[in-house]
Amino acid sequence: MKSQKNICITNFDIDLIRFSRINKELILELSKKFKEIYILNLHNLRLVYKTKYLSKKKDQKLFPKNFKIVDIKNSNELIKFSKNKKLIIILNGITRSVIDFKIFYLFKKIKAKLVMISITGQWGSKIFIDIPFKNILVGHKHLVLKGFYYVYRILTILNIFSKINLLIESSKVNINIFKNGFSRKFETLFPFLKISLYRKIHHVNSNVFDAYYMMKNKKIKKSKNDYILYIDSPIVSEDRIQREGPVSSEIINKYYNNLFRALSLISETFKKKILVSLHPSSIKSFTKIKKKFLSKSRNLVISKNRTSDLVYDASIVLFSISSAVLNAVILKKKIISLRSKYFGEYNLKVNDKNTKGINCPFLNIDENFKISKNEINFKFKKSISSYDKIIKQRLTNGTKKPSYIEIVEVLKRENF
Repeated sequence: MKSQKNICITNFDIDLIRFSRINKELILELSKKFKEIYILNLHNLRLVYKTKYLSKKKDQKLFPKNFKIVDIKNSNELIKFSKNKKLIIILNGITRSVIDFKIFYLFKKIKAKLVMISITGQWGSKIFIDIPFKNILVGHKHLVLKGFYYVYRILTILNIFSKINLLIESSKVNINIFKNGFSRKFETLFPFLKISLYRKIHHVNSNVFDAYYMMKNKKIKKSKNDYILYIDSPIVSEDRIQREGPVSSEIINKYYNNLFRALSLISETFKKKILVSLHPSSIKSFTKIKKKFLSKSRNLVISKNRTSDLVYDASIVLFSISSAVLNAVILKKKIISLRSKYFGEYNLKVNDKNTKGINCPFLNIDENFKISKNEINFKFKKSISSYDKIIKQRLTNGTKKPSYIEIVEVLKRENF
């Protein structure tokens, strides 16, 4: 029997292509277990940085029939929508910034229960401002988006905004941080003061584990190891622009020239073709990107498939800043990190954090490097020996239950 609970998911993106790809299994499971699920486009409620949502008709085809996409144009429409409903809102794409304070205030007003889902297992970024002083002017958007976090926290403590009723998290490391933070310790001493942001925390497996679990269940034959997988990440990302401003075409061209040269050398060294897995945000530009890649090298194959579906048959996985590399960790694959000064300061930090976290070898694609197979194979063995710790701490909860099943079970049984 399908649950009558009113599950909503917030959206601030220009379309829902990326969301539907990343959350494919969860979407199907929600569809099976709940009567109706609403995707709420809340762009118009933002103070600034509003994006124009254009593709409702097209996006509706990406979801099962009981998913309803609702455009909320103003505060009154959200209040009207919530009437006679007990809303459980899954926070997706919302910031802790002044631009979304109005939305959090309205959530409190309509007595919505808030759920946050974090199941990537990745190494996170800082919750507050993390740009050098020299970037203050070009990074003004980052200041707006990150600079109000502690104001947001004070407003949750004062109960002007709702706290997060349920955090669903795959990383044991993050859970320990939340449970041992100042707010929890303070609340232990003074239990009548409910100041912790996350009222309940539920530990689930990661979406990386989910992909691994599905492969095991399908009893796929032994990995073919017949290509090298390159997990592409856009050099011009929103995170970078917010902190460092626009990226010049000269920087972009230099980066891609170095990247293609490096990919060719890696392909020649290991006598394998390179299969390129595009970032979810790049899928809508697939034809254009494919043409760009193939104009540089005929030994590249560009795929529309998800990274999680491509890692299994790869002999080596190359990445720069994508958290999707954790799919290679759980499958105990050989991993090489690609590094470039043209990433920009922020992406270089992300690359460094991921590379050290995985303990994998890296290549600076801006240099004329040579690859010693003996040396890099030794580094592969050393790196792979550290994977179990990452898997245990960030990707699994000790059960064999996929996150998309457990998330839905928790939402159904939780008495908010």
